[in-house]
Amino acid sequence: MTKLGVSITYYLRRLLRQHEQNLTSVICPGAGLVANGEADLDAVLDSLYPDEEENATIRQQLETLVLLHQHSDRLGAPQQAKITAQIFWLLGVNYPTLIAMR
Repeated sequence: MTKLGVSITYYLRRLLRQHEQNLTSVICPGAGLVANGEADLDAVLDSLYPDEEENATIRQQLETLVLLHQHSDRLGAPQQAKITAQIFWLLGVNYPTLIAMR
């Protein structure tokens, strides 16, 4: 399976660390690895998306969302919150404050 790029992984870990106190897992305990700022995000994605095609699609979506997120200050707070929520959802975690803004 493909791996996330180094810069994408760094950005995702930074984002996870920034919000870690408010994140909750959306997967059943034991069903997959939980994403956090210290986790091997490739292993997390492999556990959440075992199908190779789906896994590749999710990784591509994450890369696109990270690039959008890096420039989302131009889009405004609601759009930035939506992008952040999408990133977290794909990583199997939920940020309650962001759900309200969808």
